Amino acid sequence: MIVDTGKKISVPSTDLTENNRKKENISEIIEEMREQLVKLVQEKGISDSEVIVLSQCLDEYIVQFQIIMNRQSSK
Repeated sequence: MIVDTGKKISVPSTDLTENNRKKENISEIIEEMREQLVKLVQEKGISDSEVIVLSQCLDEYIVQFQIIMNRQSSK
C-alpha cells in the first residue's frame, strides 16, 4: 500500500518564503504518514510489506525536509 496524500514534493527552491511553505507542507505530510505507520504496524506487524513501503516513503519525505532545513540554515 502506497499512501497518496495528493501532495507533491519538488526540489526546494532558494526562495526562503517558498521553502517555509514547503517545510510546513512536508512537516504535515510527515506527521500524517507517521500516524498511519504506527497504526499499520499495530495491525500488521513491523515486517509486513505494506509497513516497509510506507516506512520507505516516509523516509523520502524526511530527507526532503532535511534538505530544506539545511538550505535555510546555510543562508
